[in-house]
Amino acid sequence: MYMSIKSIFRTLLLTGVLIVQLQLFAQNESRHTLPDDPAKAWAEVEKVHQGLRPPDDWRSHEPTAEQVVDFQEMVGQTAVTFADKAREFIERFPTNENVGDARITVVHALTYAVAAGHPDAEKQIASFVSGVLADKSIPEDDRVGVLLFSGNAAFFKKVGMRLFTEGMSKLHDEFETASIENMRAALKQFPTNSMIYTMLVAVAQRSTADRQKDLVTEIMNTPGAPRGAKTLADHILKGTKPYQIGKPLDIRFTALDGREVDLAKLAGKVVLVEFWSTTCGPCIAEMPTVKATYQKLHDQGFEVIGISLDDKESALRRFIKEKELPWPQYFDGKGWESQFAVRYGIFSIPTSWLVDKRGHLRDTDARFDLERRVTAMLNEKTPIPNE
Repeated sequence: MYMSIKSIFRTLLLTGVLIVQLQLFAQNESRHTLPDDPAKAWAEVEKVHQGLRPPDDWRSHEPTAEQVVDFQEMVGQTAVTFADKAREFIERFPTNENVGDARITVVHALTYAVAAGHPDAEKQIASFVSGVLADKSIPEDDRVGVLLFSGNAAFFKKVGMRLFTEGMSKLHDEFETASIENMRAALKQFPTNSMIYTMLVAVAQRSTADRQKDLVTEIMNTPGAPRGAKTLADHILKGTKPYQIGKPLDIRFTALDGREVDLAKLAGKVVLVEFWSTTCGPCIAEMPTVKATYQKLHDQGFEVIGISLDDKESALRRFIKEKELPWPQYFDGKGWESQFAVRYGIFSIPTSWLVDKRGHLRDTDARFDLERRVTAMLNEKTPIPNE
């Protein structure tokens, strides 16, 4: 059977298109350096922390000038390679739970490239950060994190290879000063972001007396600072705390579903007090663990009290219904100005506290290994003495 000229032309055209498509597909595949499995891909990205460390023997022996030059060349290229891997992870796994950390990794790696003198690293940082900040679909805390990490580039450029030859411990004071300025700059773009205030308070808590006083006074006088941050800053200034380990908490309220809640009346129970919000990604990510622990240990005396920092009741009610959360929830619609957030200096969530059988606060960092912690407290046979 003979083909017409038109048929031959169509066949050649389609064949050409197919070849081009296959070539493009092959090119795209060749650019992929990460495994197809997201967990394995993320494990590859996380190797950045090992790949950018100076040789271990530099801790005991000062490197030669030649060794420093060789390492400088290597770390500059390695850092850019890891930044590319992190970008690939973001592109290929955009809904993965680690995508926020991947954005941070891009900037983190490139700042090391800046320290090593890579000629293109600063431009790459500026371009990447600009894109992240412009994308309002990215959670605010993720955008803030990228912005804060990018602020390290100027410091890393200033210290250069001292970052590797001397180590961060010797550069601590310089870095802390630069970090504070980064946070202040970030507040100009995100004036009410709680994560920035969390970091400022953390710096204040470990700073010298003079710097601590300056920072907490600044926080207390900043109009946009969450009241919880101001409460904690005030306590730091006074040398006190808004809560005490080993002492009772005063938490009483009418829950969203009408239940009357009084923490003092839950003596004999182990109680998780969970400060959270439906707009908080890490809070949502941890909720299945909280629910599973509740379902497993509730009959043994484990209770949960939710303190919602939401400002929209409808969103909270919808989430509780969809996720079938059985424990009582406090809600007053004031967000970070919620009475319990202000009273106890809460300005970062999730915050998970455990109260023992005597009604005393025992643990203010119960986010991790929750089931083991609760089980241990449930198994305590004797009352816990006051501390």
